[in-house]
Amino acid sequence: MIKKVEQGVLNKQVSIVTGASRGIGEAIARHFFKEGARLVLLDLVEEGLYRVANSLDPSGDSILCFQTDITVEEEVHKAVSRTVERLGRIDILINCAGILKHLPIEQMSLEDFESVLRVNLTGTFIVCKAVIPFMKKQGRGKIVNISSLGGRTGRPGVGVNYAASKAGIIGLTQTLAREVGPDGVYVNAIAPGPILTQLTRQVPSEVFAKWNVGRAVNKDGLPEDVARAALFLASDQSDWITGVTLDVNGGIFIT
Repeated sequence: MIKKVEQGVLNKQVSIVTGASRGIGEAIARHFFKEGARLVLLDLVEEGLYRVANSLDPSGDSILCFQTDITVEEEVHKAVSRTVERLGRIDILINCAGILKHLPIEQMSLEDFESVLRVNLTGTFIVCKAVIPFMKKQGRGKIVNISSLGGRTGRPGVGVNYAASKAGIIGLTQTLAREVGPDGVYVNAIAPGPILTQLTRQVPSEVFAKWNVGRAVNKDGLPEDVARAALFLASDQSDWITGVTLDVNGGIFIT
C-alpha cells in the first residue's frame, strides 16, 4: 500500500483519472494518491478499478470508483455528477483511457478506424465537456490529456487510426486551452513514447526495439515517467503553462 502524504502537492484536490485500471492510468492514480489527491477512478474494467483502489486504500473510504464507458455521454455525466455530489468539486481531470487496434490500412475496416477515434478522441471530448462547467464555476481547474508520440510523428506499429486519434487530442488540447483559459482552466497534453506496460511487455522485443529507434537515452520508458509529468502539469507548479504538449519519450522525438 502506498502511504498517502498528508500535505502533498495535490493535497485534497479532487482528481478524476480515466483509464485507471492499469498501465499509465494506474501509475498516475498511484502518484496522485501519494501526493494527497482525492481520487475518482473511471474505467470500463470494473475489476481493475477496485484492484487499484483497494491496493491504495483497503478501507475503501477515500477513493471513488465508477465503471464508465467514456464514449457514452450519459455514463460520463452520471460519474461526474456523482463526484460533485460526494466531493463538492472537480479540480483535476486526467484523460488517459484509450485503445489500440493496429492493422495496415488495406486491412483496416471503417469500424476499426472509427472505434479507435471514438474512444481515444471522442471520449476525451466527452469527459472534458462534462467537467468544464464545474471547473469554470470554481474559477480553476487542470486538465491533462494523454496523447502519444504516434500523434506527433509517423511511427511503425501504431496504425493510422491510433495516430489520427492522438494527433486530434493535441489539436483539441490547444484550442480548448484558449477557450477556457480566461476561466482559470488549464489544458495540456502529454505525448509519451514507448512505455513498458502489461500490454507492451507482450510485444516481441524486436518490435519494441523498433519503436525506440532514435532514442537519445538508454533508459526504457515506464508508466511512472508519464505519471510524474502528469503530476507536474496537474499541480500549481505549472501555473504559467497551458496549451502545450509535453513530450516524454527519451529523446526519440525532439523539436
